[in-house]
Amino acid sequence: MTPLEPFALFDCSLARRAVGRSCSNLRDLLDALRTVPDTVLEHHMMRCALDDHFELYEFPNDLARWCWDALGDRGLAEQLGLVDPYQQPLPALRAMLVNAIEDRLWGLERVPWCRPGLELHLASSRVMAFDTGERLMTLAALAQALPRISSRSLYYHVHEARRRSGANNSDDFSAWLEKIGADPALVAHLRAVDFYFLNLNQLRQEFIEVFRLYLAEPQVLLKVTA
Repeated sequence: MTPLEPFALFDCSLARRAVGRSCSNLRDLLDALRTVPDTVLEHHMMRCALDDHFELYEFPNDLARWCWDALGDRGLAEQLGLVDPYQQPLPALRAMLVNAIEDRLWGLERVPWCRPGLELHLASSRVMAFDTGERLMTLAALAQALPRISSRSLYYHVHEARRRSGANNSDDFSAWLEKIGADPALVAHLRAVDFYFLNLNQLRQEFIEVFRLYLAEPQVLLKVTA
């Protein structure tokens, strides 16, 4: 199988910027979600996947994690943890979060506060992508690269790619494989991975397992990951 063009492997870093606003209680969070720029929502709902502490928690976003740790509101934390920000545009995401917190406040006798020092400090961020210079020519080469590429590269080609692809709803790996004529079942399987609810190490392993199912010689990948 000869691709029209190789897969260009990119890496990325995250440039964070404090917005000068913090939340001490659930009403603060509600007011912030109504008014903060979209970039703040993106950071706390999507780009927090680049933070190592996702390895230690079951929650894929900062809002759910803060509600659990700082406010002790486990019910709301679990509800916010199930919100997938990639399934709707940002205005709809904002409305969904606001409605969930409004409903929660309506059912409480008092507003939950966090202890001093546990405030949620809001930030925005920008993904800075750069070309590693590495080019992958075949499906097998891509599969062999998966165990060694950085987690930031994985984030860029899966999480950020879903935002860049818009209605196509595609990661960069499956988009390239589709372009070079790879097995449509492999392409569909990669796109079906529920990536948002996996930390980056789990996502890497999930992708490796998918490739293992479709490689003509899966033992090659097994040797690489051993």
